[in-house]
Amino acid sequence: MRSFIGLDLSATEKLALDSWRQQALPEVMPRQWVKSESTRSRKSTKARYDNTNSQGPAQPYAVPAANFHITLSFLGEINHRQHEALVYELDQLVSEPFSLTLDATGLWNGPKILFASPTDAPKALGELAKLSRKAARKAAIEVESREYKPHVTLVRKATPSLPLPLYSPNVDVHVSAFHLFESVSTPQGVVYPIRQSWPLKHNMSVREKLRRGITDE
Repeated sequence: MRSFIGLDLSATEKLALDSWRQQALPEVMPRQWVKSESTRSRKSTKARYDNTNSQGPAQPYAVPAANFHITLSFLGEINHRQHEALVYELDQLVSEPFSLTLDATGLWNGPKILFASPTDAPKALGELAKLSRKAARKAAIEVESREYKPHVTLVRKATPSLPLPLYSPNVDVHVSAFHLFESVSTPQGVVYPIRQSWPLKHNMSVREKLRRGITDE
């Protein structure tokens, strides 16, 4: 099972981020539109140059809003034994709910993605990512140790020639749980179904929760 531990965005948050992308990056189209346009272009080229097989450079395409998420720890392929051990370790993980604001964008040339990220990531987010990696290692799963950089992938096949967004996003995200996702390839593209979830709970006394008006629902 190809998996990762991460955070989901609510439907409202996904729609808000998608709406921003459509307005700030109007030239980026959904993958199916890009493929359709590319097919028509190749047919037109073949009609003019019957002996050519060139398909041109890959075109950037918009990640479906349903796929928006923030990865905490990428796991790759895990077997049944690792999965069981991981679930046990994540059952023991304790962390508090938090909020963040996606208010910046960036482009990574390696994976060729354009992403949204928080300018000021909350300390609780970095701590949760660290704890999730630790849980994975205890389950005998190899995970990367490079610096954690939270982000939501918005565009794939992005290159430096892609125009910058017209303006920055400003989407508030409230995190009350983390999840074990599976990465599944389908004819329509990759999807990320949630296989298991763990709630985040405030680590404070009942009296303090009542004083602050906090519930764990």
